[in-house]
Amino acid sequence: MDTTALLQKIYRCYREKRLAEAVSLLTDDFQFKTQLPDDADDATRPRSRAELTLLVHKFFEEYDILALDPAIIIVGDDGVASARLNSTFRHRKSGKAIQTTFLHDWRFVDGKACELQQRHDNEGWQAFLGSLEERA
Repeated sequence: MDTTALLQKIYRCYREKRLAEAVSLLTDDFQFKTQLPDDADDATRPRSRAELTLLVHKFFEEYDILALDPAIIIVGDDGVASARLNSTFRHRKSGKAIQTTFLHDWRFVDGKACELQQRHDNEGWQAFLGSLEERA
């Protein structure tokens, strides 16, 4: 499977909430690098495949995925696949939705993803999460 097809399959699995299948497309030593709204030190830190699985599982419990569409996928000569995802999620408890864009840089080895560097509007997520707390 070529890199673009593999990446589209990973995104399709997440969109359809087939987490076990998505995780099977990641290497055992997979690294997810991002800054999450709860990260206190404002730094990007690597997370393991197991930690990513727990984060996504919790996200699936709290949110419906209304859109998770890779608008652009570019595979560079260095083997890094870059993608821009237009996404919309609805918080199940409040019914509030957030539209956001993710920028992803993926690395692959032996037909599996070994690293994902994610950039997103962390301030926008923090504001959205804050608005959920205000309603609670």
